[in-house]
Amino acid sequence: MPGEYQHPIMIQEAIKNIDCRKYLLPAIQRKFIWDCSQICVLFDSIMRGYPINTFMFWQVTSPEIRKGFRFYQFMEHYCERFEENNRDFDTKGHCADDDGFMAVIDGQQRLNSLYIGLKGTYAYKMPRKWWPSVWDEAILPKRKLYLNLIAKAPDVENEEMMAYDFRFLTVDEYKSAQGKADQWWFEVGDVLTMKSVSIPADVLQVVTEYLEQQGLDGNAYAFKALTRLYFAIRIDRLIHYYKENNQEMDHVLDIFIRTNHGGTPLSFSELLMSIAVANWKNDAREQIDRLIESARVDQRMGFIINRDFVLKASLMLTDANVRFRVSNFSSGQVEEIERKWDDIRVCLIETFRLVHDLGFRDDTLRAKNAVIPIACYLFHKNRNTAVGEQGLFKSINNLAYHAQERKVIRKWLARSLLKGVFGGQGDAVLTKLRETIKANLGGTVFPLTAIADVYRGTPKSLDFDDDYIDRLLTTQKEDGSCFLIISLLSPDLDYTRSLDIDHLHPAAAFTNERLDACDFLKSDFQLRSFYENEENWNSVVNLQLLDSSKNRSKQDMSLIDWVDSPNGPRITDLNIDPGTDLTFSAFKEFIEARARLLKNLLKAL
Repeated sequence: MPGEYQHPIMIQEAIKNIDCRKYLLPAIQRKFIWDCSQICVLFDSIMRGYPINTFMFWQVTSPEIRKGFRFYQFMEHYCERFEENNRDFDTKGHCADDDGFMAVIDGQQRLNSLYIGLKGTYAYKMPRKWWPSVWDEAILPKRKLYLNLIAKAPDVENEEMMAYDFRFLTVDEYKSAQGKADQWWFEVGDVLTMKSVSIPADVLQVVTEYLEQQGLDGNAYAFKALTRLYFAIRIDRLIHYYKENNQEMDHVLDIFIRTNHGGTPLSFSELLMSIAVANWKNDAREQIDRLIESARVDQRMGFIINRDFVLKASLMLTDANVRFRVSNFSSGQVEEIERKWDDIRVCLIETFRLVHDLGFRDDTLRAKNAVIPIACYLFHKNRNTAVGEQGLFKSINNLAYHAQERKVIRKWLARSLLKGVFGGQGDAVLTKLRETIKANLGGTVFPLTAIADVYRGTPKSLDFDDDYIDRLLTTQKEDGSCFLIISLLSPDLDYTRSLDIDHLHPAAAFTNERLDACDFLKSDFQLRSFYENEENWNSVVNLQLLDSSKNRSKQDMSLIDWVDSPNGPRITDLNIDPGTDLTFSAFKEFIEARARLLKNLLKAL
């Protein structure tokens, strides 16, 4: 049944529901952050009849949700720095025989403020005091909310333009203020203990009797203020709320995102992160953020990832459904991630170090999801904790071993990134890849061939046809795909060393000034146009990955002079057929011959 607006209730009724844990907070909620002044303004608004906006409650009746997800109690005694987090509440058997409980989706800060003001305390640091290492009531005294019954809010320092004088006072502040002529402080929570009546005329009688007992009979302002407070808390139905009945948490999260407009909007994945953190016994945010920071600053990584990536990889490595759905972050699944977290963390670090050593950088690794199947393979390959084997990720970066593994993994990265495998339907792709990888763990290397077979003939195919290869060969040096293509053509390079992409025939040779000096171009305008065309001399066909030191020694040396120099490279190391004319005057023939060679190399993949 869809949700709908309910008959409003009294604040007093809402407080009782909090007391008996009929109202709870879901793990998606941020912690309580309102300060004392905001709480006082809220009570002033209530006293003045201002609207405090609609609340949204979610009626939780599903046993699976009660058992599988975490809920919190409302904050009663807040203490700055030392008591800022809501306490867990075990909902497994809670309200099992009735209509369930209400999880507050919208209105947590307001409702918690009302609860603290009426039933709890608020402690913040005294001025000119050092922060203690543990909670010290002398430095962080508890304060209760009071209403001044004999004077309005003072004009001085009243930036919020409050009409009623609400303040949080310590016991000592309360005692010292009671003797002053313009102050008589009523503890706001005491309104709940006054005689219960429902007829307006009876309220007036209850207030009159109370003021007589306190020696305030005849004080018109006190009568007005206390009467208004009684009505606001115990008579008027000020809690207007919408009740959602749907038991699908993904549906509820969508509502939460749409209705929470205050502060920085939360994304769906951020809410899932909150649920994951809530079900994680240790400090999950700190551990995940530490991994993200390591991936960014470590010299052997330097990749920018986020929490979404870490959560997605964690689901992948623990064989869970990789879709970002609430059901995939149940307490049981999160416990499984936490149990394996040390290995997951190390596996992701070693995977990114491998990717770095294969020559990839953050700008060339255009789809981070391409790393996740590698991590999945390294995590599960040779993993048998029963006999002490902890996965290939433990040794993959030992250069004395696994050379062929690294070659195949680099080929996977280049091909999948070039073909845009992760451009859409990412969850389905990851799921299929995991199935293929786990079915082929008995092979000798990363199962690139099996993956290519699975996707052959589909939009995610890793195959290169003639037209596609022709387009690849026109890729320009500045294009982000250039490194991917050239790395496929140079599988035997040492990618742990610093490499540059540079021109074989140097770019400086194709300036107008240099071309004007070439006699063989002066009468052949069509050939001159070929030399001038940047698509010819700046494309993959005239580019090569070179060791940075060799590239610096080459500088603008002509190709033939460089090859013939004492420290020059072998032609075969440059993917050039022996016998090819390397002179600048034969550049057109060089390009045509090398294009044929490179095309055959790519087709052989």
